[in-house]
Amino acid sequence: MKSVDIILPCYNEEETIPLYFEAVDPVLKDVEGFEFRFLFVNDGSKDRTLDVLEKFRQERNDVSYISFSRNFGQDAAIYAGLEHSKADYVISMDVDLQDNVSLLPEIVQKLGEGYDVVNPHRADRSDDSFFKRTTSAAFYGFFNRLEGRKILPENVNCYRGLDRKAVDILLSCGNTDRYVMVDYNYIGLKTAVLDYKREKRSAGKSKYSFKKLVKHAFDIISVGSSAPAYLPIKLGSLFFAFFSVSSPLLGIFYLLGYFSVLPPYSEIRLAFILSSLFLAVSFVSVNLGILGIYVKNIVINARKKPDFIIDRIEKPDRKEKEEPDNKK
Repeated sequence: MKSVDIILPCYNEEETIPLYFEAVDPVLKDVEGFEFRFLFVNDGSKDRTLDVLEKFRQERNDVSYISFSRNFGQDAAIYAGLEHSKADYVISMDVDLQDNVSLLPEIVQKLGEGYDVVNPHRADRSDDSFFKRTTSAAFYGFFNRLEGRKILPENVNCYRGLDRKAVDILLSCGNTDRYVMVDYNYIGLKTAVLDYKREKRSAGKSKYSFKKLVKHAFDIISVGSSAPAYLPIKLGSLFFAFFSVSSPLLGIFYLLGYFSVLPPYSEIRLAFILSSLFLAVSFVSVNLGILGIYVKNIVINARKKPDFIIDRIEKPDRKEKEEPDNKK
């Protein structure tokens, strides 16, 4: 019998956890040949999430949880689950039921057929807002065009199935700034795709504000692609070519008397000068910002601070508190 750990990051999910079990138990009870276990990661929740997890751990023999000392983010929570899982197969998913639990039997079936990675694909996102669907499509398209190849498959998030081989490769990569959306696709291996409908959130509110989504997008781009680091060179070459042609032409026009470069300036000429200055400042600022993002990644990896700090680990077969394991 193959063991399957379902990793579930939680941040303020006291309402959704009971609903999750109500939905997942009927789906998994008739799946033969697999032993399912639930590994929750409490990502510094400020509500009663930890109390709810403890209640289910005491009532069931298939629930364990890891609790962080503070909020470290979804990616850190998933990696904490991967590091502590010893199962043959691992599935990471959200607990809010937007990741359809009815797909779980198909995921383990594909893993059992020899696939190393299973990517549930959100083929239907009609329950998401128009703004979310549009911005998501723009992000995937922009990211993949940066590299000229498909690095991130569209509408595939952190809902994934992995076999032990894929998990071990992920954990061997060693980088500090880890983002599962990038890392899952980086390893390659034999991959299956399963379509599903993205559901509405069962309860609670999304933890990703627009500001967090924008920051997350920039972090994923800087970690997953080196193409933006070449942008200053490309833009600089373009500007150099433009001014190499325009400067001699402006000099010729001045000598021919088409315009004067001395005061008083006309309004059009003043507007042109000011807009050129703003364009130059913007060009420098964007380039510095791009380089700053990559320098930030270098600093993070050089410091080698742990991605997460564990305050507590509880398993169903051992009720006492274990010593925290603060591995990266």
